[in-house]
Order: sequence, then structure tokens, then C-alpha cells
Amino acid sequence: MTDVLRPDVCVIGAGSAGLTVAAGARAVGLSVVLIERGRMGGECLNTGCVPSKALIAAARHAHAVRRARAFGVDAGEPSVDGRRVHDHIHGVIAAIAPHDSVERFEGLGATVIAGAARFVDADTVEGAGRRIVARKVVIATGSRPAMPPIPGLDAIATLTNESVFDLTALPARLLVIGGGPIGLELAQAFTRLGSRVTVLEAEKPLANDDPDCAALVLSRLAAEGVDIRIGAHVLEAEADPEGAALVVEHEGRRERLVGTH
Repeated sequence: MTDVLRPDVCVIGAGSAGLTVAAGARAVGLSVVLIERGRMGGECLNTGCVPSKALIAAARHAHAVRRARAFGVDAGEPSVDGRRVHDHIHGVIAAIAPHDSVERFEGLGATVIAGAARFVDADTVEGAGRRIVARKVVIATGSRPAMPPIPGLDAIATLTNESVFDLTALPARLLVIGGGPIGLELAQAFTRLGSRVTVLEAEKPLANDDPDCAALVLSRLAAEGVDIRIGAHVLEAEADPEGAALVVEHEGRRERLVGTH
């Protein structure tokens, strides 16, 4: 007979939103079932804000060394070890992981189920062979990277937030498609760590941000060496002996850009 749980709240997804709801519900005495098919902590802990800020911290230190001469300290060009940057990033993740762990939430009194959730009917959720009939169901399943519909892109090795933090060697030449906040923060970080980075933005970088602030950020990035090409349309992607190539139309010209990543 299928085990049926009847909690006050069933939370689907153990990322930032789901864990906040689960902890808050337990704090006010509600019974909670938490279902997660992947890693506890979700995107923020594993492939989002935590690893990105750890990467940025490493990049900030490299940048400070590079600028030290202006303050009378001649430190020279920093030597960056990609493997050690990787280990730093994953060390930060490991340090925070207990806060988002199964053990912590079971300690709070929640029932944690590892597996995919699905609705059996309008009132019943199933996960790992157990059925849950809850007063309220919170869907906090997060998001996944969206690959742009560029011909050939699916045939080459690409990086997303789910893979970029697993690099153990720094890209020599990094091509970034998209000039939003995530693309630009990664572009700046890798530039500061020593990569040559080109950002390709079809329309307007930081389009949803204050124009004056966006202009200041773009000016600062350009001064640091980030090559930002506004109005660059990526027409196709193809494999290249050095890594990958993008055929780009920019300012009325077609150009083939080659990157190691």
C-alpha cells in the first residue's frame, strides 16, 4: 500500500525559495514535506549566487594585485592557478552546504524526500513512491539554462552556470553570448583572472537596469579589458581546432570569432 503523508505544507524544490518556505513553516509549527530531485540548496548554492560570488572574490584579489603598483606596491602580474580557484569555489559551497542539508531540515522536523515530484491528481503529489496530500503545495522548482536557438550551438561544447564553475583551467579566450548581469559578471571575473573575454550582445547590455548605472558599468568593464560588442548578432556556431567558433554579424560585417571556450 502506498504510504500517504498529510502535512500542512508540501514544498517541491529545495532551492532558496523552497528552503525558506520550509524553514518558515516549521518555525510556526506547521508540518512540512520537502521534495527535491537534485542537490539540496538548488541553483543558488550549487550553480548560482554562491559559486559566482566565490569566483568574483578570487578575481577581485587578482585585480587588486594588478593595481597594487598605483599604491606604491610593485607586485607584478598575478599568477592565477585555475585548479586552486576551482577548489576555492567548491570549498565555499561545501562550507555553506550544511545549512541547506537534508540533516538540517530533518532536524527542523521536516520530512525530506529525495526524488522527482509529480501531481497524481489535483490534490495529491507523489515523490519516490510516497503520496502526499497537503493543505497547501508550494512549487519552487527553479529554472534551467536556456540555450539560444543558434544553428550549430548544440553541436559544440558550451558552458552554462551549471558547468562553468567546474572548470579547473582558466579559459584562454572566452566568448560570452549575452550582455545581461550574469554574462557581464562572469566576463569581468574571467578577465580579471587573466582570460581574454569577448561579450556578444545583440541589443542593449543591462537593458533592464538604470541607463546611467549601466553606462558606468560598461565603461568600467571596457577599461578593464572586456571586449563588449553591442549589436552583435550570432548567426551560427561551429567547432574549431582551438575550441569553438561563432560567426557574428556586427556593424555590417561578418566575422568569425574563435574561443577556447
